[in-house]
Amino acid sequence: MNIWYFNHYAGGPGIGRALRPYHLSRAWADVGHTTTIFVASFHHLQDTPEPLPPEMVVDGVRYISLPTRPYLGNGLGRLKNMNDYCRAMMRLTARVPNDLAKPDVIIISSPQPYAIFSAVKLARRYGAQLTLEVRDLWPLSLVEINGNSKFHPFVLFTAFTEWFAYTKAHLVASLLGGAEAHMRAHGLGPNKFVHVPNGVSTASMIAPEIPRSAAGKEAAAQIAAWKAEGRLIAIHPGAQGIPNGLDKLLEVMSRLNAQGLESQYGVLLVGKGGMTDQLKADAAERQLPNVRFIDPVPNTESRWLSSASDIGYSGKRDDRNVFRHGTSFNKTIEFMQAGLPILLPIYSPHSLVAQSGCGIVTGTDEANAIAKAFTQLLEMSPDDRARMGEKGRAYVAERLDYYKIAADYIAAIEQTQNAIANN
Repeated sequence: MNIWYFNHYAGGPGIGRALRPYHLSRAWADVGHTTTIFVASFHHLQDTPEPLPPEMVVDGVRYISLPTRPYLGNGLGRLKNMNDYCRAMMRLTARVPNDLAKPDVIIISSPQPYAIFSAVKLARRYGAQLTLEVRDLWPLSLVEINGNSKFHPFVLFTAFTEWFAYTKAHLVASLLGGAEAHMRAHGLGPNKFVHVPNGVSTASMIAPEIPRSAAGKEAAAQIAAWKAEGRLIAIHPGAQGIPNGLDKLLEVMSRLNAQGLESQYGVLLVGKGGMTDQLKADAAERQLPNVRFIDPVPNTESRWLSSASDIGYSGKRDDRNVFRHGTSFNKTIEFMQAGLPILLPIYSPHSLVAQSGCGIVTGTDEANAIAKAFTQLLEMSPDDRARMGEKGRAYVAERLDYYKIAADYIAAIEQTQNAIANN
């Protein structure tokens, strides 16, 4: 079948960090399906600051970039960028059938949900099956994580968008395993839900490489120095914004250091975000010599650093109304593949950590609970930590290979097509 895959922030080697569309498309190509990925020409997760070229082919996967304006931050410029993307979707009709074959399936992924309106129009025009791919629950995330009022006009419009999306999509593929009840309460019909998690592509993934970037070398040197001192290393790679809750981690480190545990561990915070400067100032004020901030590194180097560490910290604020439906944190999967025991400081019974038993889910982001879990991991024997981490590695190998995920995903799409044809 011919699949049009719309993901505003889609990535791939040399394109951007969001690799899910790339891995799924490669897996589908191997069994005869054709996928075209439609990405914004500018977005904040791309690898370079320059706009993406109009068309690209990466490892046989075709990308078309839809023209969008540059932006900074989360203000009006970003909203205009989203609007550009949605408008450009409708202009694709001029290219059919010149150089784009009509789609059998349209997948609209929801890093931002507003493209659903354009996707519905395209699906109707071409008689395509419409699959909605849900990464985050909107507007629940706006209210619970960002703190917006549920009566704000933008939140109310987003609530309508959510209802519209659930009622118009033929299939909803959610990265969140426990989200069906929430979706059913907001318009989703029966037999339309399928869980399609993030994963790893063991067949095509570039192996972790010894750090070559300046930041990667700095991190590797710090790991070597701490290991020479007999310390355990905890690592948090990725964003350092308000939702990541790293201020709580620094509070915990301050408490543990005060208990005389400073020489037993080191913490690497690899990345950058809106809270980085404040976190550095907080660490300096708390006098935390065993906490080290490192600039962002390439994905392959990040995975090497994780594999060289002892504990993976998957930091988030405990927005339990959101995370009780499940999580899709890429860093969690990175830790699992590396065989690290994971500390997840939230309430999330549907998380991969809880399901696989590869770490400790605290149930809260209170400092006392995080400190207790961190101490528990420190006090474990190396063999016990290795056994815990191995549960995650085995879970990834059994359930999270992108070729398996892609096969299950396409089977759900085909089943939905058959149901539509028989009605």
